[in-house]
Parts: sequence; C-alpha cells; structure tokens
Amino acid sequence: MFNKSTLLFVLLFALAFGSFAQQTNPASGNYDPHEAFSPLFYTQNGNEYRSASGYPGSKYWQNRADYSIIANLDEISNKITGTVTITYKNNSPDKLPYLWLQLDQNLFAPQSRGNSLIAAGSRYGARGEKLEGGYKIEGLTVSQKLKPVKFSSLIEDTRMQIRLDQPMAASGDVITIKMDFSFIVPINGSDRMGHLTTKNGEIFSIAQWFPRMSVYDDILGWNTLPYWGAGEFYCEYGDVDFTVTAPASHIVMGSGELLNPQEVFTAEQLRRWNAAKLSDKTISIRSESEVTDPKSRPAKDKLTWKFKIKNTRDVAWASSKAFILDAARINLPSGKKSLAVSAHPVESNGKDIYGRGVEYVKTSIEHYSTKWFEYPYPMAVNVASNVGGMEYPGIVFCGWKAKGKDAWGVIDHEFGHTWFPMIVGSNERKYGWMDEGFNTFINGISSAEFNNGEYIKKDADMHKVALNLQRPEMEYIMLTPDAMRERNIGTNLYSKPGYGLDILREQVLGADRFDYAFRNYIEHWAFKHPTPYDFFRSMENGAGEDLSWFWRGWFLENWKMDQAITDVTEAKTAGVKTGYNIAVANLEKMPMPIILEIKTKSGKTDLIRIPVDIWMRNKVWTVNYPTTEEVVSVTLDPKSVLPDINASNNTWSKN
Repeated sequence: MFNKSTLLFVLLFALAFGSFAQQTNPASGNYDPHEAFSPLFYTQNGNEYRSASGYPGSKYWQNRADYSIIANLDEISNKITGTVTITYKNNSPDKLPYLWLQLDQNLFAPQSRGNSLIAAGSRYGARGEKLEGGYKIEGLTVSQKLKPVKFSSLIEDTRMQIRLDQPMAASGDVITIKMDFSFIVPINGSDRMGHLTTKNGEIFSIAQWFPRMSVYDDILGWNTLPYWGAGEFYCEYGDVDFTVTAPASHIVMGSGELLNPQEVFTAEQLRRWNAAKLSDKTISIRSESEVTDPKSRPAKDKLTWKFKIKNTRDVAWASSKAFILDAARINLPSGKKSLAVSAHPVESNGKDIYGRGVEYVKTSIEHYSTKWFEYPYPMAVNVASNVGGMEYPGIVFCGWKAKGKDAWGVIDHEFGHTWFPMIVGSNERKYGWMDEGFNTFINGISSAEFNNGEYIKKDADMHKVALNLQRPEMEYIMLTPDAMRERNIGTNLYSKPGYGLDILREQVLGADRFDYAFRNYIEHWAFKHPTPYDFFRSMENGAGEDLSWFWRGWFLENWKMDQAITDVTEAKTAGVKTGYNIAVANLEKMPMPIILEIKTKSGKTDLIRIPVDIWMRNKVWTVNYPTTEEVVSVTLDPKSVLPDINASNNTWSKN
C-alpha cells in the first residue's frame, strides 16, 4: 500500500547518498563514457557573425527581400496569373555576381527532379494528377535606381539564376527584379496547396505561388537545394503587399492585414467584421445560411482584395464562394490586438468541426504569445481545405474533415509554426526538425492548458517509444528531409525531437531553466536564421549546462538507452545494517539521469534522482540508500519518462 512519497533531488551525488562509482567489475555493454562525453563537440569557435553564446554576433547580417505582387484567379481554368516586383538588398559583406530565386511551382511540372523522387502513394508531388504544372515566366527585367541592368538568366528545375553583368556591391546595394508569372493550380500540391470541390464551390488554397529569393547567408552562401517535396522552405524576410482579383462571389483571406474591407464586403459584413475586432466571442461575418444567398456578396463581376504584411518570410491566401467566415479578437500581452478568423465550407461547420475554429485560433495564439513570444501579425486565418495541415505567415490550411480534438490539434499545430519557422527562421529544407520538432514540443504544452485540459494529451510511455526509435531503419534526426525515408519523417522531424525537448525540460534541466533558455533563443533569433548549432549553444548558455552528450546521442546519432539494476545488497558498518547498495549499469550508448523508486516493507516510497554526470567516467554506479527498514523493491524509471529500450532489467524485488 502507498502510504508516503518523498522526492529526493540529488544535486551533489557524492555527498547526498554516499553514492560511489564501481570501476571494478563493469557491466558488459556498449556504453563508452569517453565517446558520450567527449569535449570535442563543437568544431568551430564563435565569431562576429554567430556568437559562441548561440546568439547572433555583433556583425550578424542577413539580406532582405520585399515583394509587391498583383495576382488574378481564374476559377474556370484553375489558373493564377500575376506580376511580382522584388526589391532585393544585399546586406552581406560580399559582392554578388549572380542571384538565385526559388520557383516552387516547377515541382509540379511533369519532368521535375522532385517528381522523379516521389514514389506512388507519396504525400508529396501532385499525387499522380495529370497536370501541366509549373511556371510560365515572361517579361523578366532587372533594374537599379530605375535604370535597366544587363543580365542573363537560367531556369534549372525549381531554381532560377540571374547572372549580372556587374555584381551587386556589398553592404547595402539594392536591385529590383520584375516578372510576369502564371501556373495551373494542382488539386493537391504536396499537401501544401491546391483546390477542393465542395457543394457550394471550389476552395483555392494558394501558396508557394510567386517566385521568391533564395537565401544568401554566412553558412552556405546561396542556399539552392531544389524543392523536392519533403523539405519545406528557407526564405528571406521583408515586407509584402499583394492584391488578389477574384470573382466577386468569392471571399479571399490572406496573410497580413486586409486593407480594403469596405470595398470587398457588403455593408452588413463590414459592420460584423469591425465588431469582431472588438469581441472576445466569435462573430459570424457570413453565416451558413448566407453562403447560398447572392445578397451576401457585392453585386459585381470581380473584386480586388488588398493585403499587406511586414517582416515576413512568405505569404499565402485562399479564395472561395463557399466560405462561412467567423472572427474574433486576439488579445496580446503588450496590449496589441490581432484578429482570429475561420474560413470554411458548410460541410466543415458545426461545433464538432470548425464551428469552434475561431476559438481554437484565438486560444492557441494567446497561449504561445504569453508563453514564448508575441504574435506579430494583424490576422490569424484558418482555412478548411483539402490540405491536411500547412502553415504560412498569418494563415494556415487545415484538413476540412477534422473533428473535435483533431480539429484543435491541427489548428494548434499549424499556428504553432508561427513561432517555428515563421518567427525563428530556420532552414526547413535542410533541418526540418527545427520547425516540426520544436512545434510538436510547444503543442504539447498548449494542449495541456487548453480549456482546462479538454484535449490534453496522455503522457507518452517512453519505454514503448524507445522500442520504435531503436529500430535500425529509423535513421536519425539530423538528415535532410528529402534524404530520409518518407515513413520516418513523422518520427525524425516531429515526434523524436519533440520527445527530446520534453526530456530536457522535465528530466534534465527542469522547466524553469529550460523555458528561460528557450525563450531567449526565440527572442534573439526572431526574424533571423539560426543553425542547429546556434540552438545547441544558446540552450547550453541559457541553462548553464553542457548538453553535448544529449545533442550527440539524440540528434546527431540514434543512440539507444538501457539502464539496468545489476545488484541490490545490504550495506553494513561494524556489522550493523545501515542501508542498501543499489548497482545501476548503463548498458547502451546513450546516458541519461537515473530515476530510482525504492519501496520499503512499511510502505514508504522514495523517488531518487541522480544527474547524468555520474556516467562521465563510469559504466556502473552504486547508489547507497540509507535506511534501517527492509527494502522490498527497487524500480528504475517507474513512470517510463526515459527512453529505456529494455524495461525487463529495470526492477528488483525482495522475492
């Protein structure tokens, strides 16, 4: 019977329990302390661009790309046409003789490099659709200070190179690129954009829709990985203003602020729209009963919707005559306000589907803004579509059939991406775990707090998780997503890095130290471009802990953990029992803290935690448990919070 529980935190293990290392008779196994705790983890020192602290250095720089876009939607031919003007500023210390742009829509061209990699049944590509996809680019011009610049250009798959006759100068030179573009919208473009047929009209979810600058950084120079499908994006920051001309029967929602609501809504919708900006409760801008009412849209042929968003890495939008439109105010910690919006068809309405969409958006963003960093955009729009779940600044696309906790989960996940990678602009195309894994981690905290735990997730049994992770075919986290087996992406980009951050927060550092370091990482890298090692360094500096053993085993490798109780004996002094010696062996390559539950005959239960440090030079560690009582059982990791692959050697009992 459980009568009493005490929690003993062992900070100075050599003193607290009289624990000592058993350096004789080490347990057999794969563990090598010198490999796990090698001091040579970081191979480069900090510099003026990237500090050793993990934060941007005193001379950190990044280039800037501002966009002005005019676009038109043809709902009959599913075609987007547009003109983009890019103002590109070279803040680097380097001359740039050529520029690279991303042409993501070319993935959907029949002979694209990405299509050659995408297997049947894949989530990515255009899913076997017969589509003459890809960009048609015309009218390309380059100018500087309103004067034409001589250049030549090359399109190679999903990249365009502009070769300048005279290089861009370093440290502030500006150039303007302008072109016309068009493409046919795929039904499902890599589950990130597309169009969906509903009973009241087509829903267009438009993303990766205009040519964008590639990133030039101090790590690789030009980042020119093609868009192959699995890897997502790496984009420069800047301001974007864009217009979308669509049939007047459509409602268009996009990234940023809607600048002309008075021109695109009816008088009643405008009244409701303005009322929603002042309301914490959901207000219906266009109700289900109004969707089929012609009077719910202005009596015109076409309308142009105008949007603007500042300091963003991308924009996206959605358009449909089938939209129900709901909205409410978002309250931010600084006192600023934003607007939560849900756009969905009647098939997705109802309290068990997206009828609670605005509530989910509002609650999610208010939580992350308070916990980590304030939401930076004027609107937060959720669109129910045939995209299972995809994020863009200020707008997300979520599967139109999601219900209950799944609807909450996908909205919370996609808007969690506002923080990773929209605010913290990591290179998703190379390090997908820096957005998906971090986001999965913060989603767990958000779900635990939502509506008094309405959708709280059950704590993972890490023993069971470990059995999956230890399989040799699982590969490891630090792989480019497109180089990873597609079936492993869910684990290596999402769940494993998420579990890793949970372990660091709950079992290694504690919530206070972890959260402080994590918030500082976000704040220092907001709207900038960190690398994995910037993250590692910033967490170590902020928390005051050498975590190289963890980064090495969990992220760079796929090391297994297996602790075992190898012996429990009575400890005696001058023939008098003073307690018990409990020998714990580390049998696999991954070290972790020791968590011991000890029960005595009287029913007393003690929980002993010993930090990972004891494994720096030992393969076996003996814990001395002082007691005059009889110990009846000892259990390692009783709540299965550590990824131990073999629970069968975790227990000892008197009988």
